Amino acid sequence: MSRNVTIDDEVNNRIAKASAAFGRLKHQVWERRGIRTETKLKVYRAVVLTTLPYACETWTVYSQHALQLNRFHLSCLRRILRVRWQDKIPDTEILERTNLPSIQTLLKKAQLRWARHIQRMPDHRIPKQLLYGELCEGKRSRGWPKLRYKDTLKATLKSFNINTEQWEDMACERATWRSLLTSGAAAHEKHRTAEAAEKRKQRKQRDAEVLPANYLCDVCGRHFRARIGLISHTRTHRK
Repeated sequence: MSRNVTIDDEVNNRIAKASAAFGRLKHQVWERRGIRTETKLKVYRAVVLTTLPYACETWTVYSQHALQLNRFHLSCLRRILRVRWQDKIPDTEILERTNLPSIQTLLKKAQLRWARHIQRMPDHRIPKQLLYGELCEGKRSRGWPKLRYKDTLKATLKSFNINTEQWEDMACERATWRSLLTSGAAAHEKHRTAEAAEKRKQRKQRDAEVLPANYLCDVCGRHFRARIGLISHTRTHRK
């Protein structure tokens, strides 16, 4: 709980606890040569990936929070796969190699699971009263209003291709709701990956148009804007 109605402190706390859990297994698991990568990823799912988004079902998540959590998530996966930043491997390929979704998808899926539990609660339960209740008095502050849980829930339903007007009826059926979450999470992750690939393609095209041909790597043919960039790049080709 915070007075400014944000989850900044909670996100930082979650990252700190997940980082501590990841660091404790550095020598025993992540850097151990005799353990397969599949086993390391299973340990990561059980230990770190359950600590990072803990209690995220009740969060009102902004994009900056999701990006902050996803950045830590990808940094851990890169260390497990022993991928360096010099390898120039995009985040989408890292998630594809590990067969894991992004934190954005995990947050939305957990929120929809919790929404089903709230919808099936009796009317006297406090979580259901808070979700469906409204204040009789008072006004929201001027300017860009703070996001409410209802706002993020509605956006999550749309991103998972679930009807926002009929989701309560769908949530009554457990098997139907689980199927919707599974298909919606796959569609959301596919759409997010396609958007990231398109942005990366446009950025490379834009850089190719403005990059001069004066600084060219003789080994891989990569262009550089400055001479110092070419000098730093040539070190990566040395043994």
